[in-house]
Amino acid sequence: MAEEIAAVIQRFRGAEKDRAEIVHPLVRDPVLRNLIVIWPMIPVTCSAPRTPVPEAENEQWFWLWENVKYDHARLADFLKVDRAKLSRLIDRAIAFRLIYPDGTANSMAVQFVKQDIAKSLSKKGHQA
Repeated sequence: MAEEIAAVIQRFRGAEKDRAEIVHPLVRDPVLRNLIVIWPMIPVTCSAPRTPVPEAENEQWFWLWENVKYDHARLADFLKVDRAKLSRLIDRAIAFRLIYPDGTANSMAVQFVKQDIAKSLSKKGHQA
């Protein structure tokens, strides 16, 4: 079952470049950008799903997330948000496919955040 999960995740990763618009929510949401940075640092486990892989792509995406576990309190603490806001944030990140159930983040989202950080640091360097 682990190979099956990895294969489905890989199919979604392969389609990232076709969905550049998914980084749009990151433009105005610094907490969501922080999630992209922090998500890979949080231990995430994904136990074997109890049902077979669905046919529809959208159903496959949510099927992957059915048995994902992570430390909500630790992630909320890192992001400096309460648990309710964290839940909404994770739901948005999942819906936009910004994070993966294996503890990684969408490569286009990571690239966007890196560029945003570099731009921010560059501006600060010119002000000093």
